[in-house]
Amino acid sequence: MSWIYHNSNTGQTVTLPERDLILECWPNWVILSRPTDPVAPAVPSGPEPAVAQAPAGPAPVLPPGPPPEGANKATWVIYAVSRGMAEKDARALSKAALIEEFGQEESDG
Repeated sequence: MSWIYHNSNTGQTVTLPERDLILECWPNWVILSRPTDPVAPAVPSGPEPAVAQAPAGPAPVLPPGPPPEGANKATWVIYAVSRGMAEKDARALSKAALIEEFGQEESDG
């Protein structure tokens, strides 16, 4: 079972093996799908459920700074993409390389 998140700003969809609380803190990420409890009643088949839309207005501001180093690689890839790196390039890097590149907050001096 996987957790599927969707970025309402970029249209990016990410499938993760586990829940990502950092993505859930960002208002532009919505959960499209989550693992279901095996004893829970089945959802009736039918049209796709409506996807929550971000409210109209200015684009949400990302949380300040990078995710914690303990966050999974997919979260670091998303962060790198949000900072302007191409998704293909971010996925090609190791988590350690992403942390090295994006792990330190910029300071003015």
